[in-house]
Amino acid sequence: VWLVILTQGCSSETAELDISDNYPPVLLTKETSYIAGDNITLRFKANQNTRGVLVVKNALGSSLIEPVVKDSILEFQIPTSYSQKAGLSHWEFVTAKENPISGNLQIAPNTEKTTLIESYLGPRSIIAGNIDYSMFIIVPTDMFDNTFTNGTEVTVKHQFEDTISQNIIEIENLVAWTTIGASEKAGRLLVTASCNTTDSKELTSLVYPSNAIDFTISSKRDHQYADGNQIISFSSSVITDQFNNTISDGTLVTFIIADKAGNLLQTSGITINGIANAKLLHPVKEERWQITAYITGVAKSNTLTIDFKAAVKDYPVTFSDENRTLFVGPIKSFMNQNIPDGLEVQLLIYNSQNKLLETKITTSRNGMAKFELSPDFFANGHYNLKINSAGISKNITVDLK
Repeated sequence: VWLVILTQGCSSETAELDISDNYPPVLLTKETSYIAGDNITLRFKANQNTRGVLVVKNALGSSLIEPVVKDSILEFQIPTSYSQKAGLSHWEFVTAKENPISGNLQIAPNTEKTTLIESYLGPRSIIAGNIDYSMFIIVPTDMFDNTFTNGTEVTVKHQFEDTISQNIIEIENLVAWTTIGASEKAGRLLVTASCNTTDSKELTSLVYPSNAIDFTISSKRDHQYADGNQIISFSSSVITDQFNNTISDGTLVTFIIADKAGNLLQTSGITINGIANAKLLHPVKEERWQITAYITGVAKSNTLTIDFKAAVKDYPVTFSDENRTLFVGPIKSFMNQNIPDGLEVQLLIYNSQNKLLETKITTSRNGMAKFELSPDFFANGHYNLKINSAGISKNITVDLK
């Protein structure tokens, strides 16, 4: 009898041990949705002989996690680098004997704590009108640098002069964006954004005047004589764009001058407060100028016609040293004063067959110009000389000795 009782007792204890030692692991944690930064622990019930690891995969990569065993409970603490990363995390409990158990964790961005905003604006300079614009891009993130979900609202404000505008946009594909169009008036455009009570930094876009439109020019001079000494000044009107904005300082305006012979002269100036100024010396002979100003490829002015009277009517030519030294002058200007120093005087020397031998150029000093015809270069004989100055030409035949 004792043997039977002992045998039955042993058989019952063995059956209970078999049941407790062979059941498969069971997931006890039912929660699958979390907020970034939450403490995430996965708990499994397993027999004491179960040995396994938890494989966690997300956008960062994969990790193996060892359990903390408490009686028959296995606890796996998800690393903070994984629990702080929003998105889908996949886990798999792997043992040596049982089939793996797997599941997913959905981690949402943490919108309850600090919101960070990165914002970008460009281009930072646009042209006045209804065509150009700056694009404003906003990337709100949580404190763990997770971008927010689609549909999250972002408030955009922009200010121009006395007007502040506000509109609400939504995040789509990680970013929120909008365009800020240029006004018809030049000035400074300020832009900012806010999300979850967090404000972005202030960004600035400059609205510059549009392309210039045609303008007018005028001239100013002290007298109308072509003395090659005085300065004539050219000025533009206030140059504006089509919206009446004064064009930007530093815009280059080129003044093109055509003379009677079709030669082109050029002077230029840059705009200050919309006005360009340029200067040029008077011509040295009677002349008519046609002046037109241009902003290259954009706008042009009216055409001015300016006449210059001859300042020099005539000049004498004398010789000395057996015609080897030639004097031009005194050259007198419009009030019978000596012409200012620096007037160009040209001498062309031809032989008796009218072949050009040499061209000499000098400038006047105290109303006089001087040329030397050295015997080392010019042998004795007949020569034809032509003198050009102040638009007056003289032809002289001389015998050099």
